[in-house]
Amino acid sequence: MHMIYGISTHIVARETLTGEHLDHIADAGFDTVELFANSHQIDFDNPAKLREIAGAIDRNHLYVNSVHTPFYASLEELHNGHFLDISSADEALRKKSVDEVIKCLVLASYIDVDYFILHFPGTGNRDALMKSIDRLHTVSEQLKTKLCFENVPGKTTGVPDIVHFVEDNKVPFGVCFDIGHSYIAGEMLKDIEEFGVHFYTAHIHDNDGSRDLHQIPFEGSIPFADAMTAFRKADYKWGFMMEVKRPVETALEPALQRIYSTISRFEQLEVKAGL
Repeated sequence: MHMIYGISTHIVARETLTGEHLDHIADAGFDTVELFANSHQIDFDNPAKLREIAGAIDRNHLYVNSVHTPFYASLEELHNGHFLDISSADEALRKKSVDEVIKCLVLASYIDVDYFILHFPGTGNRDALMKSIDRLHTVSEQLKTKLCFENVPGKTTGVPDIVHFVEDNKVPFGVCFDIGHSYIAGEMLKDIEEFGVHFYTAHIHDNDGSRDLHQIPFEGSIPFADAMTAFRKADYKWGFMMEVKRPVETALEPALQRIYSTISRFEQLEVKAGL
């Protein structure tokens, strides 16, 4: 069994997602996607737009591995450094953050989705976080989909923090492993080998070990051969979603082709690692 290789619509993160974008993704050879679903990219209040996306997924026979839920409410708030936070001690912000995620979950009414992914906020405000989790889990159960926390850069938001929190509190969430974030933290191989059994899916991209660049794989310094060996030890054979920024001054189609071309290199590493 091989990894499930796909691409995140993160590559068009600053644009409104259209059916044409998904057509280009399929034309490049991809059959699996993750929808990067901040509200400026997907208008959750517009059924016609949601049907357009569902239609493009259907006509291109795309499998939706996962949906990345919103972590900012608008591009303006992102530029101002204001992020959503389901663990916020500010009840208004906490509720707004939960509401944004629930609006995103409506996608499961239009398309089949395996996993919805949320950035792990840490446990500084545990009571607020548990309150949000209870609400989100109730909705995800109704929609018959699963939720995952993603490791993000920070002292208390890494893979071990997620796993310990989930296990200690019996939280029904899996882990979305972000290889770039783990590499920056200096814990990539340890995270995979020790906690890979908890991974439901993974974000794959590259960087220089210090900046979260979201480069095309093999264009940074992540040792993917070593990572693949670690994935074999953890018996991980699931989603490898390419969460890449489009290179500057590169049109979408050639960028997609460059990303798709890395799959053959990963498949060679799978063979060498014994996957």
